[in-house]
Amino acid sequence: SVLMICVVLFSLVGCSTTLKGTYTSKEGLIKQSFTFKEDNKVEVSAFGIEVEGEYLIEKDTITITYSLLNLSYDWEKSFRKDGDSIYIDGVEFEKDN
Repeated sequence: SVLMICVVLFSLVGCSTTLKGTYTSKEGLIKQSFTFKEDNKVEVSAFGIEVEGEYLIEKDTITITYSLLNLSYDWEKSFRKDGDSIYIDGVEFEKDN
């Protein structure tokens, strides 16, 4: 029924999180950042390399799917959001102003 489909879709949407803006790591010697855009797009910058991909956050896990050198990767790490910071695999990334 249509009602059941709506309930299932709502429950799926309710399980995911969307982000907007750039979050940068202040830890370590190498600057790392994630720029989250509309439609679950993300740009990842680390070690002087930038890649674009798509992200999905479900509960306490973030999965980023991207291509590099014609190979496809699924990068899955622990995730949580706290105020203006996100934590990916235990590393804090602060939202840029």
